[in-house]
Amino acid sequence: MRWLVGLPRQHRVCIECGAGNAEVSYFMAEHFNLAIATDACPPKSAYPVAADAAIGYVKCRAEHLPLPSDSVDMVVSMQALHHFDLAQHLAEAHRVLSPGGVFAALAWGEIALPMDVGTACKDFLSAVTPFWEPERDWVVSGYAGLAFSGEQIALPCAVMSRTVTAEALIALFQSWSAYKAGQRDCAQALQAAHARLLLLGCSTVRISWPIVGQVFRMPPETRQRHRS
Repeated sequence: MRWLVGLPRQHRVCIECGAGNAEVSYFMAEHFNLAIATDACPPKSAYPVAADAAIGYVKCRAEHLPLPSDSVDMVVSMQALHHFDLAQHLAEAHRVLSPGGVFAALAWGEIALPMDVGTACKDFLSAVTPFWEPERDWVVSGYAGLAFSGEQIALPCAVMSRTVTAEALIALFQSWSAYKAGQRDCAQALQAAHARLLLLGCSTVRISWPIVGQVFRMPPETRQRHRS
């Protein structure tokens, strides 16, 4: 996130689309004059925000942002782009972004497990794979092939890491949408994975997810093109 903050030419307004609990917006509020979280269905835990909150929160779709053209210096989403009407969202982001503004569509890649833990969970991970949503491959690829105006900027290598117990790892697997969709077919494989983890004797497990996605900087002549 600190790397991302350094990309726009100005730091007036940042818009987070599909914000959920608005974690990204709260971070961006420390670096932009105004950070606005947007979501078509914001969670009750995050919306509405308190009057003295560091961010604004607007209930709206990512395809229809209630902001003037050329008024935003960053449009960012985290694990959300695949839920939008892609063509409409990209057109709307293009409209609101200022010259030199940044468009960032980020996501989490495949979970990374230690080798012995991965081996213990291999059968479960194979069993659950057919039940993922069709768009998941695009998400974990970092929205490969996404096209947007301006200069494409490569992401630096970055991961989110967490140390969890074996029980917490199993609970994480149970929270996956794919497991919920295929629980009847995957429950036995999950139980076997849990048993193998216990046999390993690991009190904690270090797991991580790479941060993937596509980032673009708008060209400086954008304003003239909007006005023509």
